[in-house]
Amino acid sequence: MSVAGPHFTWTIAAGEDLDDLTAGTGHLYKAVSLDDGMISQNGREAGGLLLYGGRQNEHITLGYAGVMKFTAGAPVNAGRRLTVNGSGYLIEASSGGYVVGRCLDTAVVSGGIGTGAFNFATIAYMGQSGETA
Repeated sequence: MSVAGPHFTWTIAAGEDLDDLTAGTGHLYKAVSLDDGMISQNGREAGGLLLYGGRQNEHITLGYAGVMKFTAGAPVNAGRRLTVNGSGYLIEASSGGYVVGRCLDTAVVSGGIGTGAFNFATIAYMGQSGETA
Protein backbone atom coordinates (compact mmCIF):
# COMPACT_ATOMS: atom_id res chain seq x y z
CA MET A 1 0.00 0.00 0.00
CA SER A 2 1.39 3.39 -0.94
CA VAL A 3 1.53 6.16 1.62
CA ALA A 4 2.75 9.74 1.70
CA GLY A 5 5.01 11.18 4.37
CA PRO A 6 6.57 14.56 5.10
CA HIS A 7 7.04 16.52 1.87
CA PHE A 8 7.45 20.04 0.50
CA THR A 9 5.20 21.63 -2.12
CA TRP A 10 4.95 24.57 -4.45
CA THR A 11 2.02 25.96 -6.38
CA ILE A 12 2.07 26.94 -10.05
CA ALA A 13 -0.45 27.68 -12.79
CA ALA A 14 -1.47 24.66 -14.88
CA GLY A 15 -0.39 24.94 -18.52
CA GLU A 16 -3.02 22.40 -19.55
CA ASP A 17 -6.01 20.68 -17.95
CA LEU A 18 -4.60 18.52 -15.15
CA ASP A 19 -7.90 17.72 -13.50
CA ASP A 20 -8.23 13.97 -14.11
CA LEU A 21 -7.45 12.76 -10.61
CA THR A 22 -8.05 9.07 -11.28
CA ALA A 23 -5.13 7.35 -9.57
CA GLY A 24 -3.11 5.23 -12.00
CA THR A 25 -4.60 6.52 -15.26
CA GLY A 26 -5.22 10.23 -14.66
CA HIS A 27 -2.84 13.09 -13.91
CA LEU A 28 -2.59 12.51 -10.15
CA TYR A 29 0.93 11.58 -8.89
CA LYS A 30 2.52 12.13 -12.33
CA ALA A 31 5.46 14.48 -12.96
CA VAL A 32 4.71 18.06 -14.04
CA SER A 33 7.16 20.62 -15.44
CA LEU A 34 7.71 23.95 -13.71
CA ASP A 35 8.46 25.92 -16.86
CA ASP A 36 5.11 25.29 -18.58
CA GLY A 37 2.85 23.59 -16.01
CA MET A 38 2.31 20.59 -18.27
CA ILE A 39 2.96 16.85 -17.90
CA SER A 40 6.74 16.30 -17.96
CA GLN A 41 8.42 14.56 -20.86
CA ASN A 42 11.58 13.60 -18.93
CA GLY A 43 13.27 13.84 -15.55
CA ARG A 44 15.36 16.87 -16.49
CA GLU A 45 12.34 19.15 -16.91
CA ALA A 46 10.20 17.66 -14.12
CA GLY A 47 9.49 19.97 -11.20
CA GLY A 48 7.41 17.73 -8.97
CA LEU A 49 4.53 15.30 -8.65
CA LEU A 50 0.94 16.47 -9.05
CA LEU A 51 -0.77 16.38 -5.65
CA TYR A 52 -3.72 18.74 -6.29
CA GLY A 53 -4.85 19.30 -9.88
CA GLY A 54 -6.88 21.85 -11.78
CA ARG A 55 -7.83 23.12 -15.19
CA GLN A 56 -5.57 25.19 -17.45
CA ASN A 57 -4.48 28.47 -15.78
CA GLU A 58 -5.77 27.36 -12.35
CA HIS A 59 -3.37 26.77 -9.49
CA ILE A 60 -2.06 23.25 -8.99
CA THR A 61 0.15 21.87 -6.22
CA LEU A 62 3.31 19.89 -6.88
CA GLY A 63 5.31 17.97 -4.32
CA TYR A 64 9.00 18.53 -5.04
CA ALA A 65 10.80 16.89 -2.10
CA GLY A 66 9.98 14.24 0.47
CA VAL A 67 8.04 11.00 0.67
CA MET A 68 5.20 10.99 -1.86
CA LYS A 69 3.01 8.73 -3.96
CA PHE A 70 3.87 8.24 -7.64
CA THR A 71 2.30 6.55 -10.67
CA ALA A 72 4.49 3.87 -12.22
CA GLY A 73 4.72 3.66 -16.01
CA ALA A 74 6.37 0.23 -15.90
CA PRO A 75 7.13 -2.30 -13.16
CA VAL A 76 9.41 -0.76 -10.50
CA ASN A 77 11.39 -2.81 -8.00
CA ALA A 78 12.23 -1.90 -4.42
CA GLY A 79 15.00 0.63 -3.94
CA ARG A 80 15.37 1.45 -7.64
CA ARG A 81 16.15 4.99 -8.75
CA LEU A 82 13.30 6.70 -10.58
CA THR A 83 13.09 8.95 -13.62
CA VAL A 84 10.23 10.30 -15.75
CA ASN A 85 9.10 8.86 -19.09
CA GLY A 86 7.46 10.83 -21.92
CA SER A 87 4.01 10.75 -20.30
CA GLY A 88 4.84 11.91 -16.78
CA TYR A 89 4.93 8.38 -15.38
CA LEU A 90 7.79 7.30 -13.11
CA ILE A 91 9.98 4.43 -14.29
CA GLU A 92 13.26 2.84 -13.23
CA ALA A 93 16.17 5.08 -14.21
CA SER A 94 18.83 3.79 -16.57
CA SER A 95 21.93 5.24 -18.20
CA GLY A 96 21.15 8.63 -19.73
CA GLY A 97 18.20 9.32 -17.43
CA TYR A 98 17.73 12.03 -14.82
CA VAL A 99 17.11 10.60 -11.36
CA VAL A 100 14.35 12.33 -9.39
CA GLY A 101 13.77 9.78 -6.61
CA ARG A 102 13.88 6.25 -5.28
CA CYS A 103 11.15 3.62 -4.87
CA LEU A 104 10.37 2.80 -1.23
CA ASP A 105 7.83 0.02 -1.88
CA THR A 106 8.70 -3.65 -2.33
CA ALA A 107 7.47 -3.46 -5.94
CA VAL A 108 5.02 -1.41 -7.99
CA VAL A 109 3.19 -2.69 -11.07
CA SER A 110 2.79 -0.65 -14.25
CA GLY A 111 -0.04 1.81 -13.71
CA GLY A 112 0.13 1.22 -9.96
CA ILE A 113 0.60 3.79 -7.22
CA GLY A 114 3.82 3.51 -5.23
CA THR A 115 5.68 5.41 -2.55
CA GLY A 116 9.00 7.07 -3.21
CA ALA A 117 11.53 9.44 -1.71
CA PHE A 118 11.94 12.38 -4.11
CA ASN A 119 14.02 15.51 -4.66
CA PHE A 120 13.06 17.34 -7.85
CA ALA A 121 15.03 20.44 -6.77
CA THR A 122 18.37 18.61 -7.13
CA ILE A 123 18.20 15.95 -9.81
CA ALA A 124 21.13 13.74 -10.79
CA TYR A 125 22.18 12.49 -14.21
CA MET A 126 22.69 8.73 -14.45
CA GLY A 127 25.74 7.93 -16.53
CA GLN A 128 26.94 4.48 -17.43
CA SER A 129 28.67 4.14 -14.07
CA GLY A 130 25.71 5.43 -12.01
CA GLU A 131 24.53 8.81 -10.75
CA THR A 132 26.68 11.89 -11.19
CA ALA A 133 25.86 15.25 -9.63
